[in-house]
Amino acid sequence: MKVKAPIPFEFVIDELFEFEPRVQRMFGAHGVYIGEKMYFVLRESEKSVADNGIWIATDKQYHQNLKHRFPAIRNFAVMKIKKWLILPVEAENFEETAMELCQLVKDGNPAIGIVPGSSKK
Repeated sequence: MKVKAPIPFEFVIDELFEFEPRVQRMFGAHGVYIGEKMYFVLRESEKSVADNGIWIATDKQYHQNLKHRFPAIRNFAVMKIKKWLILPVEAENFEETAMELCQLVKDGNPAIGIVPGSSKK
């Protein structure tokens, strides 16, 4: 019997609790949704550690602003995901930055959150 991996960085779920987030397993990670929008993917893999951390569901138009506001945020190192950004687990002030990202979600900031399957042209 395969044991399900625990949700990494569960403090993110706790911080968003009032918005009734749901967590969905995906590709060895955990997607965080509120309503129809996905906001984060929480990933901590022992096999491929380069892109462990909090994946931020965003659009390219917000990259520069988010990177400026949160210097620890970067593009993916290995995964070929160009639209999203990542807060790597090894980042200085990882938890503090994660909490600030959660506050953006709580404030309804459009820079974070996508409706899966929709694409902007």
